[in-house]
Amino acid sequence: MPQIIKNNWLDFLIIFFLIILNLFWLPTFSFWSIYPKNNFIVKNNELLETKSPVIPLIKLTSKPNLSAQNYILVDVDTNKILLSQNIDQKIFPASTTKLATALTALNLYPLDEVITVNQEYLTGKVINLKLNEKITVKSLVSALLVYSANDSAYTLANHYQSGPSGFIDQMNLLMTKYNLNNTHFTNVDGIHDNNHYSTVYDLSQLARLSIKNSIVTNFAKTKDLVVSDVTNEIKHPLVSTNELLDIVPEIKGLKTGWTPEAKGVFIGLIDIKGHSIISVVSQSDDRFQDTKLLIDWLKQNVSWDE
Repeated sequence: MPQIIKNNWLDFLIIFFLIILNLFWLPTFSFWSIYPKNNFIVKNNELLETKSPVIPLIKLTSKPNLSAQNYILVDVDTNKILLSQNIDQKIFPASTTKLATALTALNLYPLDEVITVNQEYLTGKVINLKLNEKITVKSLVSALLVYSANDSAYTLANHYQSGPSGFIDQMNLLMTKYNLNNTHFTNVDGIHDNNHYSTVYDLSQLARLSIKNSIVTNFAKTKDLVVSDVTNEIKHPLVSTNELLDIVPEIKGLKTGWTPEAKGVFIGLIDIKGHSIISVVSQSDDRFQDTKLLIDWLKQNVSWDE
């Protein structure tokens, strides 16, 4: 009997030692060296530090008196509509089309890819690209966004493996991908066609998508620029079609458009105290003055409670 008790005490001591080992030695020198003690807290602190977008606050006030039949103001961070009129009515986008042209080209081609001009294009506003001129995608995109050059748009589209029609299909696929279902393109430059249409709401969403690309935002705020072919022998001076650049400090881009049928169209990228807003006016008799009035309205009636 004493021998049995002695063995039981020995077993008890061994079990007790193993318990102590599990409680102290393993967490200190093994488990926590792989998974830090504050691992869960660190990961959740990272989540907590992610800021939600600040919701803009709008005063109850009357609309500004614009010549534009359709317009919209959208807060970029929240996609909240701040002011609007006839936002889902069919309009003709004119050269604001070139935002979609630029995005499609940037999706399809590397910036440094060299394109050979194999067909001159002389319709509308052009930079007079020469037959057999070799020029980079980056230079062509800059001409699109700064000068609104139709021949740059055509050259980019004509370079696509299935030609301009295939490139336009890609533009329309881009609109479908982002559920811009009230937009349809039949060309790359915005020349009038009854089946080439959009809405100011869709254009605001195209703009929100476009400004995620730094190439677009950098060129869209450029006042003037000179691009050349790859030999640096043929020069193309570019002056922005955006008359508000460097005149209205809140304007940071974006794209102009005009045809007799579309009248004045302008997509603006506006900065109000560090907050980005997209403006779109269409069917406007004075697209730049209308945009100024929208900026005045924003400054008087919208705030961000931070």
